[in-house]
Amino acid sequence: MAVAALSAAMVVSGCSPLQPDGQEPSSPPPPSPIPGDTAELQDGFEELSGLVLPSNTSDLEIEGKYLSDDRPYYELRFETTRGGAEVICTADNFGTYVSSGPPDEEQHELFDIQEDDGTIAETVKCQGSNPDNGRVQRQVAVLFPEDGLQQGEDEPDGEDTAIVYAYSVLWPAR
Repeated sequence: MAVAALSAAMVVSGCSPLQPDGQEPSSPPPPSPIPGDTAELQDGFEELSGLVLPSNTSDLEIEGKYLSDDRPYYELRFETTRGGAEVICTADNFGTYVSSGPPDEEQHELFDIQEDDGTIAETVKCQGSNPDNGRVQRQVAVLFPEDGLQQGEDEPDGEDTAIVYAYSVLWPAR
C-alpha cells in the first residue's frame, strides 16, 4: 500500500526514474534490416544457426534484422516434407517435442503463425542452442496440415507436407 502511494506521488509530482547522470533512460534503437536477397539471408541464417534448410524447401519467406549491439536475428517460414523437417529437427543440440493438434498460444505469438488452427493435425517444436556457439538460440515450429497428410495421422510418411517456422538469434554477451 505504501509503495502504491509513493508511486502515485511520484507520478503526480512528475518524478520519473533517472539514470545516475540525471538523464532520462534512453530506449534501445529500433532493429535495422539485414540487407540481402533471399539466398543471402538464407546463408546468414544457416551460418548463424548451424542449421541447414532441406534441399526440397519451397516458398521460403525470410527476414533478417540487427537488434541492439548489432546482434543478428533471422525469422523464416517455408514448406517442405516431413522428411525435410526432420533434417532441421534432428540437428545437434536440439530438443524435439511433439503434440497432436495445433500450435499453442506461445508458438502463435513467437512465430506469427498464419495457418488456421483447425487445419493443423500435428505440431512439432524443436529448440536448442547452436552447439558451436551457445549464445545462438534457435527455435523451430513444424506444422503438419490435415490436408497434407499422405497416409493419415496414424501412419507418418516422409512425404507429408510440413510448414516450418524458425528463428535464430545471437544473445548478448554477459
